[in-house]
Amino acid sequence: MTNQELFNRYAETKDIEIRNQLVEKYLYMVDILIRKYLNKGVDYDDLYQVGAMALVSAVDRFDPGKGYEFSSFATPTILGEIKRYFRDKEWGVKVPRRLKELSAKIPSAKEHLFGQLQRMPTVAEIAAYLGNTEEEILEAMEGGRAYNSYSLNQTFDESGDTGDNPILERYAAIEESGYDSVEYGEIIDIVLKRLSESEKNIFQKRYIQNKTQTQIAQEMGVSQMTISRGEKSIKKKFSEELRK
Repeated sequence: MTNQELFNRYAETKDIEIRNQLVEKYLYMVDILIRKYLNKGVDYDDLYQVGAMALVSAVDRFDPGKGYEFSSFATPTILGEIKRYFRDKEWGVKVPRRLKELSAKIPSAKEHLFGQLQRMPTVAEIAAYLGNTEEEILEAMEGGRAYNSYSLNQTFDESGDTGDNPILERYAAIEESGYDSVEYGEIIDIVLKRLSESEKNIFQKRYIQNKTQTQIAQEMGVSQMTISRGEKSIKKKFSEELRK
């Protein structure tokens, strides 16, 4: 029986066994989505349990008759529960706005300087480029690692670079639940089908596994500039779809 048939059957019968089958089929989503929130003071098992419970809720509320993909519907539901869990538990460090703003500038500064220097810039070079002291840069880097509401809004990339990235902007815009936000997930599904195998690989490593361009380049055996161009191509395709 296909997943669609299982959803149709569950909608008709509300059979718990069918629901459990569907949950088992989609548990991989929980494992993927919670990776961004690990190493922030909460155990993997705790996050997995929160995500799994959210998945059960998504299965219960999903209406197969609306024509949406379940993964697109379930993603904001799971992420919403994870965010709510952190808010309720009051995890994280309060980071001053000035450090949040400076932290958001650092990734693009690193990439710009890397292009000029052909190596990773030092803290001193980043400080000089941004017009800050080395102490301020280090403080911002440390603050950027803290878990708070600012980082929670960055679904695919915790680098802080959300200013010109339509992928992150749209994922950050997804509400915690409901069909109004499903369109964003569908846009992502559409664009993913347009990506080449290489671009899909970059997308997976960059936005799901949260790796740097340098790490990806080393793994794929290409230059960092090749990865940068691939990422720009991915962003362009998302921008084109979002403008339709």
